[in-house]
Amino acid sequence: MTGLILKDFLGLRNVLKSYLIILAIYVALTVLGVWTPAFTTGFFAVMAAMLPFTCFNVDHAAKWEPYGAALPVNRNRTVCARYLTLLIMQGAVAVLELATVGAFWLMGDLEEALSSLLAGCVCLGMGAVLNAIILPLIYRFGAERARVIFYAALLGLIGLAVLWLVPLGGGEWLMGLLAPLEEGDVSALLAALPFLFVAVCFLLLVPSYFISCAIYREKEF
Repeated sequence: MTGLILKDFLGLRNVLKSYLIILAIYVALTVLGVWTPAFTTGFFAVMAAMLPFTCFNVDHAAKWEPYGAALPVNRNRTVCARYLTLLIMQGAVAVLELATVGAFWLMGDLEEALSSLLAGCVCLGMGAVLNAIILPLIYRFGAERARVIFYAALLGLIGLAVLWLVPLGGGEWLMGLLAPLEEGDVSALLAALPFLFVAVCFLLLVPSYFISCAIYREKEF
């Protein structure tokens, strides 16, 4: 299974190099004040959520699926490797976001730290939900046919988020939830709220994994 994960990252090496260049540009623009840290951390959480979809495109272009199905590897392990690739990439983004939050916290800019934390957690969580929905569909319909489904699911999640947040007051309402943290009134539950949201979203990957395994076991190439 380690080899399958390594295959994914080797297939993504050119994309990851491009991401690193973009990351450097975004960090520079953030330091210059063009963009906020919250925008940068949120953007990279979304981009990381799209990388597993890129893995399927790379596999399809290389015609790897029939070859992979012929290998003496349990199909469940093949699916597990793809999900672990997703978790590794999302984990790397989470570390980057925590480093950003910590940097602003140490500098005493609590507003930027909290906005970055909020944006990062929301985007990480929504990325996990998106992948939990789309990965079984990709295994069922293939990368090309799932492209339309992918963007439909993305727009659907954005639409649901907007319909839910707008009546409540949008981003200002979300930041209001964390206002006590900025004021120093920190309870254990309040401090854990963003992380609980991310954990719940990532738990959706568990049933998604078993659905993908069931689909992939029956798939013919």
